[in-house]
Amino acid sequence: MNNLLELSEVTKSYDTGLPPAVDQVSFSCLEGQILAVIGSSGSGKTTLLRIIAGLEMPDLGRVTLKGETMNSQNECVPPESRDCSLVFQDYALFPNMTVQQNVAYGKASKNNSELIDRLFDLTKIGDLKNRYPHQISGGEQQRVALVRALATQPSLLLLDEPLSHLDPELRNNVRCELLNIFRVTNTTALFVSHDTEDALTMADQVVVMQNGKAVQIGSPIDVYSNPSNSYAAMLFGKTNLLPRELIPCAPYSFLDEDSGKELVSIRPHQWMVPTSKGNGNMPSFTGAIRSVNPKGAYQEIVMETETTLLTIHFPRVFSAAIGDPLTVVFNKDS
Repeated sequence: MNNLLELSEVTKSYDTGLPPAVDQVSFSCLEGQILAVIGSSGSGKTTLLRIIAGLEMPDLGRVTLKGETMNSQNECVPPESRDCSLVFQDYALFPNMTVQQNVAYGKASKNNSELIDRLFDLTKIGDLKNRYPHQISGGEQQRVALVRALATQPSLLLLDEPLSHLDPELRNNVRCELLNIFRVTNTTALFVSHDTEDALTMADQVVVMQNGKAVQIGSPIDVYSNPSNSYAAMLFGKTNLLPRELIPCAPYSFLDEDSGKELVSIRPHQWMVPTSKGNGNMPSFTGAIRSVNPKGAYQEIVMETETTLLTIHFPRVFSAAIGDPLTVVFNKDS
């Protein structure tokens, strides 16, 4: 597959007295790929999305789409001339238009009636064509905005926090629906989100943003299992950041910029109770249980040792009470 989108050292500043909102970011997106740009608030992910869409001008760097330069120091293709569609965070549906009218508003979408009918069937909103946005749910509004964007047959679909307005139960369902739509329509999509579960569920590739920089690029499982720094490790859920010498058998580590120490990220599910058969040379940790929090299918245990606090996830069947002694070892096969 060929690179559909390429960014080369893209930089954007809003205030000369502050660090850049986007700082020398480079990455590429393959045709047919789903790419997630993940980061906390203020990391630069939305600014990056707006640059790709043409709504912001970068100060430096180059943006290329389908081999054509969209942005450079001497060139700027306006948003309406770029072969991409943007689904805004608030969906940006016209309140005075019906669902059908909203979808037909996109450029060239009137000539794609067959595709629109297919998208209506695929997203299961065909019965809502004559309703207005305020007469449908948030999840249905999200599908309308998606159909409107796909109806123009863009080479690249851009989505800004596509699931942020949905409640948790609906969010899980829509994730699966979005992924199915992208695969069925062979859509190349780039979305930004602060929710790493979106990336783990939907993305082929992840770009982790921190303070305007792309600090890690890789598959979701690589970023989750082998974070490049403490920020990336904690962004992808609870973890135990421990000095490398305590877990020498851990397969991955990184240099912590603040302490200068080599750290490993051990996820809560990567602990186990030593078995009677022994656990080889696996390092063990002994302490007392300080809290037990039921989490549905598992329980979250916080154990205090002489040097640190460990967060551990064990099945609900494991008997644990506050004050109980506990010994755990790193489960290298988890």
